Amino acid sequence: MAPLFFVFLWKDLVMIDNVRSTVLSVLNKENRGTLTVSQFNAYAKYAQQSLFDQYFSEYSRLSTLKNARRLSRDQGDKLTILRSNIDKFMKSATISKTSTYYIKPSDLYAPISLVYGGKMVEYIPKHKQTFLESSNISGPSTLYPGYCDENDYWYLKPASLADDLSLSYIRTLADPKWTYTVVAENPIFNPSAGDYQDFELGPDDETGLIIEILKLSGVTIREAEVTQAAAQIDAIDAQKENV
Repeated sequence: MAPLFFVFLWKDLVMIDNVRSTVLSVLNKENRGTLTVSQFNAYAKYAQQSLFDQYFSEYSRLSTLKNARRLSRDQGDKLTILRSNIDKFMKSATISKTSTYYIKPSDLYAPISLVYGGKMVEYIPKHKQTFLESSNISGPSTLYPGYCDENDYWYLKPASLADDLSLSYIRTLADPKWTYTVVAENPIFNPSAGDYQDFELGPDDETGLIIEILKLSGVTIREAEVTQAAAQIDAIDAQKENV
């Protein structure tokens, strides 16, 4: 068991414990119920993924505003910060051909670029595959290779290509997990557990994580006011962002 003083030293340093403490404090403020550890971990996973997905839609929105010259300097700084946040999850990998295909990495969230023999490989949409493969002029070639996406695999075109594929991609996030040790029948935060995992998002997303978890918590304890309050906070934040 981890010494209690060790746990207390970590309390102000670990975001997942801060988020859980805040969520429980809000729920318990007026005796509205509580969450089990397993419920919190499940909601934490969903909340983190939801905010991570929003990175990309928000980046697209801000980029559109910038291209239209409608982005203020402050929002422009936010665009740079958002790009930096996304770049933290970029990885590179070299993939060898297996049989007739290339297996995607298990932690792939979204591909950024595929390079074969120093040449960028272009994505071939399914509705164009038949047309391009039958074309002698615009079809994929050794100089201009293409790739097709099939669930867990990529197929390079032309099929004769067999060398390694260089990949840059955004990886998936590790599932957050608040781990604990039972002391006097109460769960006490234990970050030294082997399966412990903090949130991978930055401190700026702490409030967003709390709000998302509170929304789900309101549904679990059947307390509509909790869900409504969290939604109102979320709406106010969104209005501030769009001013």
